[in-house]
Amino acid sequence: MAGWVKRTIHPPPAVDVATPEGWERVPVEHTELVAALAGLPAGTFRPSLVVVSYFSDEPLPRIALRAAQEAQQQYEDPLLIASEPLEHTGRPGRRLEFTYRIGETTVLVRRWILKLEQRCLDVVASSTVGQVPLVRGHFDAMMASLHWDEAAA
Repeated sequence: MAGWVKRTIHPPPAVDVATPEGWERVPVEHTELVAALAGLPAGTFRPSLVVVSYFSDEPLPRIALRAAQEAQQQYEDPLLIASEPLEHTGRPGRRLEFTYRIGETTVLVRRWILKLEQRCLDVVASSTVGQVPLVRGHFDAMMASLHWDEAAA
């Protein structure tokens, strides 16, 4: 048909992490994985780790720069704390860390961007600053255990 573009639809990669005790998987559309701390009172910010994937042929520095710029535009009172290179299971990546505010609450975000073959994996861990001592080790352990289906990378 005139004006139509043929696109190949690739299924998302199978992604998994070891979820610590007290965390639960939450099904969320358009994500590969969401793990959230369970058992918190209603109205409490719920720490979570979210994994999404997307296709990109851009170089990693450009992807990371855009992610930092989006955070500056998307959140209230954002403050970039860190942006540093990383490697995870032999794949290059970038770790961003920033805070933003929701009313009187300050949220800390740790974001790992990994460049695979055709895709990027974007792993976002969020908690309030006050929750950091409770969840930082959990986020580190989940990120360390992150693995994916190489065939879909």
